[in-house]
Amino acid sequence: MNAPVASPTQGTKIQPMQVLVKGRIDASRRHEQTRYTRIVTPAPDPYSRPQTVEVRSKAQLGQKGEEVAVLAQLGGYTRKPFRSTDKETGEVTSVTPVDLTLDAVE
Repeated sequence: MNAPVASPTQGTKIQPMQVLVKGRIDASRRHEQTRYTRIVTPAPDPYSRPQTVEVRSKAQLGQKGEEVAVLAQLGGYTRKPFRSTDKETGEVTSVTPVDLTLDAVE
């Protein structure tokens, strides 16, 4: 990923809760009217792993192996809370997981 990728935000200011995802398309699937595209981003350095994110969209973002830059809206939701016990103190706390979502700005 040494070649620069054209940014869809050139001349556009990124709004709050928006992110620019740059990377290579690893896979794409379709469920009903929504396309889910898995994008692998470049590793920040030679000793760390690349990040993988999934972007939802109505249209196809590209082909597998293609490098893309996608402006996405960040969202999220909470899942069912569960109880967790601290092994050292025995303290029981309630944990509510949060899942993040990325929707392509189209």
